[in-house]
Amino acid sequence: NELAWTVGEYDGEGSNPVPPELEEAMMGMKKGAVRRIELPSTAVFKARNLGRLPVPAEKNKEGKRLFERLFKTDATLLFEVLVTRIK
Repeated sequence: NELAWTVGEYDGEGSNPVPPELEEAMMGMKKGAVRRIELPSTAVFKARNLGRLPVPAEKNKEGKRLFERLFKTDATLLFEVLVTRIK
């Protein structure tokens, strides 16, 4: 999934589309950079409860199934981030 947001736009109400731990891990990245970022299960469950995890698109049935299964385990999420644009 492609995701766009403004760094630091979290307002304390859960409006940021990504967990702050993911945003922090992306600091210093430049356009074209790729980074693999692991989020521990505690951060994953907290982000899910606040609605701050990027979710699979509605038409991606397999992705949605896997996403829901993720929360039945003590899961660590692995994000592969590619910076395509910086404004």
